[in-house]
Amino acid sequence: MTSEQILSFESIIAKYRSTLFKIAATFEADPKLQQDLHQEILLTIWKSLNNFNGDSSIHTYIYRVAYNQAMNHVARNSRIQIHRETDDLHYCLQPGPEQQVKNSQGIKQLMTAIRRLPVMKRQLITLSLEGLSYADISHITGISTNNVGVQLNHTKKELRNILESLND
Repeated sequence: MTSEQILSFESIIAKYRSTLFKIAATFEADPKLQQDLHQEILLTIWKSLNNFNGDSSIHTYIYRVAYNQAMNHVARNSRIQIHRETDDLHYCLQPGPEQQVKNSQGIKQLMTAIRRLPVMKRQLITLSLEGLSYADISHITGISTNNVGVQLNHTKKELRNILESLND
């Protein structure tokens, strides 16, 4: 990589660090495996930057690379316990002043509920929570824009049911 590409990689990581931690936390409950997944995502981004051809925004490209790597991680590690709760969720979230807010019980419950969803639904809801448009989600996941809306609606209902069961 050239020095310009290294600077670009460093700026991308600085900008997307907390998002990449969240992606790892969404797909992996174990804090040690979250760290492994986060490192895998960073390495994959590093290796794939030369392949970015501008067909989408860099934002969308980074999400796609991260989610593809997370999906590969899940496939490789079929022993993942989706239903497991963790008290160490804050370990993977954005450090700094916001850490206390993100470490609240509500966030822990939401992450636990998201992990109970099937992998594709986890991906859809996480991308939606990150504020991506249906078009961007469609580009990242490879499903049609209309289907993104339908699937997100079903996923939100399922997530509400899971959250209600956690509160019972």
